[in-house]
Amino acid sequence: MSAAPLVDILLATYNGAAFLAPQLDSLLAQTHANFRLIVSDDGSSDDTLAILRRYERIFEGRMLLLPPQPKGGGVIRNFERLMRASLDDGSAAWIAFCDQDDVWLPEKTARLLAAVQALEARVGTDAPCLAHSDLTVVDEQLQVISPSFAAFQRIEPAQVNARTLLSVNQVTGCATLINRALLELALPLPPDAVMHDWWLAVLSGSGARDYLPEPLMRYRQHGRNQIGARDRGLPSRLMRLARDGGGVLKRVRQLGRGTRAQAEALGRRLRDNGLDDGYVAEYLAWRGRGRLARLFTYRTYYVGPELDRLSRWLLWK
Repeated sequence: MSAAPLVDILLATYNGAAFLAPQLDSLLAQTHANFRLIVSDDGSSDDTLAILRRYERIFEGRMLLLPPQPKGGGVIRNFERLMRASLDDGSAAWIAFCDQDDVWLPEKTARLLAAVQALEARVGTDAPCLAHSDLTVVDEQLQVISPSFAAFQRIEPAQVNARTLLSVNQVTGCATLINRALLELALPLPPDAVMHDWWLAVLSGSGARDYLPEPLMRYRQHGRNQIGARDRGLPSRLMRLARDGGGVLKRVRQLGRGTRAQAEALGRRLRDNGLDDGYVAEYLAWRGRGRLARLFTYRTYYVGPELDRLSRWLLWK
């Protein structure tokens, strides 16, 4: 039996047959070989399940395919099901998240695990810890669109903190590995969680987070991504506004309501677990002020391109 730490890799699938096999091959090529792949399918109607069953034999006992569930749960609940399966089993102390259409570099699991273990050495294994990395953005044929997801999105994950994560998520789930303490704190996912990875990110504010600027995976873009990467340069953004200005404004306002509700849920979760929610309470109090009162402090809470910051200040309540 391997002496290396066991990592659970959680893979959520739905009609992913077109790109699933290369992702599974990249998991098999991980230098950290002591992992268990837990898979939950959300009612696929293509060949996804057939591919998974074929790879079950190849993984030689390292894959657990959860019983199929009816279509309609969605990506957040699919990942929650996986998180619950890992927690209930209790074998792995570290958990990584995996999408069906990407390709991992061989060192991804090992590098992120080492980063989380370094955090635990500093703050203790009882503290929620999270590590995430940059990604290479690629097209359907794995041709590079951008060598850095962070640069492509005009974000700076190394600079964000617990306070700014309340408004802007810069933690990409498929590039993330967490410890068991964070998994326990995260479940159950509240109805107000905007996304599972964002919920994990804001919870890590009560423990420790580390960002690795090196791209550890190829983040495939194919037009059917649940989230995906979009060019956030000014020309592209002006073009989106010109094409669908009303839709853009609607989504910005929806995100404003969502971030506020998620922060309220975070405050409750922290209080219920005896953790400090002071910075969350301060943020919510600040969000409750009038627009003019927030004019000179919005950069404290809103990070990213100035156009994003201004739109949040103007449209969020």
